[in-house]
Amino acid sequence: MAMTFRANSLCKTIRVALAQISTPLGDVQNNKDKIIYAISRAEEAEADIVMTPELATLGYGSGDIYLDKVDENLEAMDEIVKSTVGKRTWAIVGFVEKDRLGFFYNSAALISNGEIRGIYRKVQLVNYRLFDEKRYFRPGSRLPVFDTPFGKIGILICEDVWFPEPARGLTFRGAEVIFVLSASPYARGKPKRWEDFLRERTYDNILPFVFTNMAGVHDGVTYWGGSMVMSAAGKLIAQARLLDEDFITVELDLKEAQRLRRRDIRVREVRREILEEVLRAFTESQNFV
Repeated sequence: MAMTFRANSLCKTIRVALAQISTPLGDVQNNKDKIIYAISRAEEAEADIVMTPELATLGYGSGDIYLDKVDENLEAMDEIVKSTVGKRTWAIVGFVEKDRLGFFYNSAALISNGEIRGIYRKVQLVNYRLFDEKRYFRPGSRLPVFDTPFGKIGILICEDVWFPEPARGLTFRGAEVIFVLSASPYARGKPKRWEDFLRERTYDNILPFVFTNMAGVHDGVTYWGGSMVMSAAGKLIAQARLLDEDFITVELDLKEAQRLRRRDIRVREVRREILEEVLRAFTESQNFV
């Protein structure tokens, strides 16, 4: 059952839809159909933007299926993009991108009215436990912010949030809200840890975060769902069901960050010389690696 959470009607709001879907690894056609359905559902709910989990077209996991099904995943993306023609709702969809040299990226496409308006590539690849991203993907190295009719948005993918720098870069570029796609497997304490990380990034940057995680059990791995929306004040506005597929829409106040920043110096008084000192310290640290 879809749920809608509404903010104060006097605020400037964006209506976001979180499509917490289960996308089995390699089941591209089924995953594509779920994504297209989610976009149509978001359109019916009059959402400004809908987002999927990480790698939603091909699914998340390990194995050389990433080498075998990338082209099928790209064909599915073409159909997903075409499905948005004539729709007012924008979409953020996780997929495997292939560049002109044939290298792969764990990416997210920003789609509107039959066009890809921008692409973000995951910058912090994961390579521990069941994760083997560096075997298949190149890391991204850019932190773009995208203009939309409802404001400037930033996109991050899963592990990117566990580092402070990507969100900070998007903040400096003027992002008004950051969308986070994820395929996070369940472990004890993981949902609370994710909530803490999102709140930390919210406190650091004083802007809202929208997090959509995969749900379901695939190849013996449980993905915990629990997609959530965090306000610029660090308040958990809404959360989807744990473990199961879900679809929620949330009206999010984009003016709250401006009001909070009038009383909070952590964004407006960042000093360039301190940022440069951090870079120098990082360079020095590499001499000891």
